Amino acid sequence: MTVDKPIPLSLRRKSSARVAAVQCVYRLKITSEDITAEALLEDYLSQWQDDKTSSSRVISRDADPDKNFLRKLLTGVMEKKEEMDEILKSSLNDKWTMERMSPLLTSILTCAIYELRYAGALNLAIIVNEYVTLTGRFFEAPEVGFVNGLLDTMAKELKRQQ
Repeated sequence: MTVDKPIPLSLRRKSSARVAAVQCVYRLKITSEDITAEALLEDYLSQWQDDKTSSSRVISRDADPDKNFLRKLLTGVMEKKEEMDEILKSSLNDKWTMERMSPLLTSILTCAIYELRYAGALNLAIIVNEYVTLTGRFFEAPEVGFVNGLLDTMAKELKRQQ
């Protein structure tokens, strides 16, 4: 019998920051609001704290997000928005087009692509796993498989370039 080791709080906080980043990018995609990364971060963290004290706890079920990591993700994704969109579009095929994908799925991919390419991660497989797992929280097998394949291919390409 194997016993799963508990996941350290620092890793759970990073995972939570990834979820938060996806939620914030999704918000920007559906509202098209003009807001800075810092204002978006503060607004999200305020909602997080409000939710934490409510009886329903919709968004604050995970560990508190790592604020610095969340800031890094939001700032980077927002600064490189056009580049992220181009990378994503060039990675798609006839079956998976921008028009076919929901704003939530493109938000997940945008955050994942940014983190893989620009966040200076030491282990690309962890990033792929995190975003595939996150996709599974919202989508069924076709989308999860698509995200896994796209990010895995991208991670392997980036490793070859290093």
